[in-house]
Amino acid sequence: MGVQMIGVVKLGSLCQLHARRLTLALVTLVGWLVFTPGAQASGVWRYEDADGVSHFGNTAPPAVPGLQWLSRGGASRGQQSMSRSEAGPLSKMAGYGRAKPLLEDAAHSHAVDPALVTAVSAAESGFRADAVSPKGAVGLMQLMPATAARYGVVAGSLQEATNLLKDPRLNAQVGTRYLADLIRMFNGDLELALAAYNAGEGAVMKHGRRIPPYPETQQYVVRVLKYYRALTR
Repeated sequence: MGVQMIGVVKLGSLCQLHARRLTLALVTLVGWLVFTPGAQASGVWRYEDADGVSHFGNTAPPAVPGLQWLSRGGASRGQQSMSRSEAGPLSKMAGYGRAKPLLEDAAHSHAVDPALVTAVSAAESGFRADAVSPKGAVGLMQLMPATAARYGVVAGSLQEATNLLKDPRLNAQVGTRYLADLIRMFNGDLELALAAYNAGEGAVMKHGRRIPPYPETQQYVVRVLKYYRALTR
């Protein structure tokens, strides 16, 4: 079963943390599997309307001017990937070239903007598949073994789980699915979804569905959105 999604994201100012409010309205979401080839059939498209609202989707696109394909399911790898010029300084990070196709495949599978997944991986690990944080987060998207276990990544020991999550393809798929779940949980609010990815959804809920007052989390949200804007501008 594939995933279908149509959404809108309105980009705000990056001057102040709470002045930037990105809203994504998910209209249709059918099925939910870690590997979903149906979601890649049409690719992911984007266009900006007269009100400055960016629309994203992976179903048949509307006939509107200025529509841009972020990826094409039937296109070659080179056509569906972001070019180095589009990636800007992110392309200079070690591991970017190896991680890019895996992150984009995961984004297509779960109907998430590939640029957002790429921005998260850049902020989390700098595209390092073998990265392990002092808190035990692992891989491209810095997954905690306990989080990965929610999605069926189980192991007999912490070391075994860590080794599993160093597989960049697996890490990208599970991390992207978790990010997509957080976007749904917080009704498309990307700032809250990103804050939850960093600090945990419980922390966001505890603080009244607001970005927690943790400097690390607040800086993380700013950094990911900065990368995201650089990739989509």
